[in-house]
Amino acid sequence: MSKSIITIVSVVAVVLGSVFAYSFLNKGQEDTKLDLISLNEIDNTASFLWLDKKQGETTFYVSGIEMEISSSNDNPYFEIIFIIKDIENNSYNSSGFSFSSNIGSFSENTNTLRVFYNDLGENNELEIKLKVNTDVVDEGNYFLDVQLNEGAFDLAEINNGEEIRLELPVNEKPALLKIWLNIFIVILLLSSVVWFLLLKKMYYPAFSKKGRLNISEPEDSTIFIKKNARKLIIGNKIQEKENFFTKLFCGKIQYELVSSNHSILITPYRDWKTKKIRYRLICKDESRLSTVSAESHMQHLDEYTIKTNDESLLFQYFNIKHF
Repeated sequence: MSKSIITIVSVVAVVLGSVFAYSFLNKGQEDTKLDLISLNEIDNTASFLWLDKKQGETTFYVSGIEMEISSSNDNPYFEIIFIIKDIENNSYNSSGFSFSSNIGSFSENTNTLRVFYNDLGENNELEIKLKVNTDVVDEGNYFLDVQLNEGAFDLAEINNGEEIRLELPVNEKPALLKIWLNIFIVILLLSSVVWFLLLKKMYYPAFSKKGRLNISEPEDSTIFIKKNARKLIIGNKIQEKENFFTKLFCGKIQYELVSSNHSILITPYRDWKTKKIRYRLICKDESRLSTVSAESHMQHLDEYTIKTNDESLLFQYFNIKHF
């Protein structure tokens, strides 16, 4: 698989992972698949750092209201009771549910709305708003049963009967800042995993085949090529900036014979034909390669003579993995 294809696949993996993380962090309640009128979700936002908790609300309407006055009562009223039940149809403590209406008033500490004829006027519809305190109420799906306690108006338009059952999803989602902070962490972690497992080996291959240089001139010595290094620099004429991040994300650079005036660079690369890791020797500045190999890469038992104006370096490359 080519480098460009692997890079594209890696980017796609990071993007898809980020989308999945956002969907998970911003997930609401699952659809119950019940044949009910579903209210808009109540999405509360939890507090985070300097951000305060926020409460969402949902709005619904009770319409088709008809009231008549009688000779004995010129200002009659009706009452609507809102009963909270959990998804298993058990009555739920309604202390965390806060109702309000554009007309009429709710009895103290109850979910009963009373509306007088004089307050209703020419209206035939009520606007009901509901907030849920998720410090008291668990997240989940709830039933909201709306019952006419006293009065007369038509509920048939909504639920073919005298009782309305509504479905109410309740969420407490993390603050948007927290979501994006977590997304950033996920992207950072996914990118790191992709980089260290796939891309680093492609863009900055290391001397995974190791090997050594058996030096016979100017004196007998041996340079062992380090497996995790990405470059081997011989001499003091080539200097590259290194820090913690370049060592971590790109790989270390191995320096040898730093007292000599040579400018010799040996780097690993992935041969596109064989897909194997090969080593390439490059001489720069005053360093001149006197022996030329028939191959573009270093091979086992190859001998190299490299000279400067006043120094000579003779070594044999020893690595049975590079015949």
